[in-house]
Amino acid sequence: MEEQILCFKREILRGHPAKTFYDEGLWHQLLAHLEPKARSVAEHDYDTKQLVVYVLINHEQTFLSYRRTPKTTETRLKALYSIGIGGHVNVEDQIQPTLFGANEAAWKDFVLKAVRREVSEEVQIEGANAQEPRLICFINDDSNDVGKVHFGVVFLVKLAEPSVAIRGERGIGKLSFRTLPELISMRDTMETWSQLLVEYLLRETSAWQA
Repeated sequence: MEEQILCFKREILRGHPAKTFYDEGLWHQLLAHLEPKARSVAEHDYDTKQLVVYVLINHEQTFLSYRRTPKTTETRLKALYSIGIGGHVNVEDQIQPTLFGANEAAWKDFVLKAVRREVSEEVQIEGANAQEPRLICFINDDSNDVGKVHFGVVFLVKLAEPSVAIRGERGIGKLSFRTLPELISMRDTMETWSQLLVEYLLRETSAWQA
């Protein structure tokens, strides 16, 4: 059976022109209006946005980076550098609402479940040195075909030690922890979401240094 991913109507984003931002009220609204859709259908439906978790792994003043290999599932991004690990939130991640609906804690739990699943599928964090994932911002970029149908929910995971290894063959190349100035210097070789996030992290230092 084809993967069922969670989406929402694009019209909910009306009035949010920024490409990287955080709006708690919008977040609650999105969570309340998610609907499942077959992934193959959603990829060509420009009236909806697919919910995607995008996880930054941070150690002190550096961020985990890698280059996407030809084995990446998103062929439009292969050979580009990235600082985000992530993927779709799907129906299997979602906690089934009770008869009286799911409360806020339940919604947070199912998104965090998607975060943990995506990270564990891609990399192995050595030891028990990772803090709880923390939501820091959103990405909404309609400048290319990938961005037009995806909405990024960006989480930050802080590590006590920079000990991360690739898990399996899932399209992730050699891992490196890089400073923001180093990432800026390679901006033109990065996927669009990572470009936007590097600029956001430089501008909004309180979002990740807390």
